[in-house]
Amino acid sequence: MEINTVGFLGVYRFEDGAATRGAILITAMDTKPLEFRVTAPVRQQSFQAILYGELLNEHIAVDLVGLPLLSAVENKPDLILVNDDLLLGISSKQEIPTIRMVRADETLMKRRIEPQMLEPLNASHQSAKVYTSEKFAGSLQTITEQLQVVFSRRDLIEPFERLERACSDVHSRKMGDR
Repeated sequence: MEINTVGFLGVYRFEDGAATRGAILITAMDTKPLEFRVTAPVRQQSFQAILYGELLNEHIAVDLVGLPLLSAVENKPDLILVNDDLLLGISSKQEIPTIRMVRADETLMKRRIEPQMLEPLNASHQSAKVYTSEKFAGSLQTITEQLQVVFSRRDLIEPFERLERACSDVHSRKMGDR
């Protein structure tokens, strides 16, 4: 599997958690933007909270944010990097390898799949860890090797910071509000 394009997929909460937006940034491997999409705010209803219970946040992240964004992009990525464990749930519903990326100093919950490390070439940015769901575990080593080539010179967590700022900007302008 050769990775030429990456989708950075994130979920962000606003209004003290009352509104959730998702965004996807499709980039070339050097993180140059190719396409950007953002959702309208998803506002959970009390009835949804009753029906979904502890599954509500995963339902919002996967079914109402992640999958619709992936369906909407014209440039389908070769790899999806996500900023939230809940988004790994899209793995079971589509075929693009989905990888969770975190800074190396972040604590992870116990995982069946052992995280792989990414190291920068110099001290320009922090090390990172990547892991995935069982569905893509067999590809993790190959994916990590390709990501390491880019990560050695470019911070692959930084695009999530761009996504967060873009979502905040869109949300502050009330774009997409119904």
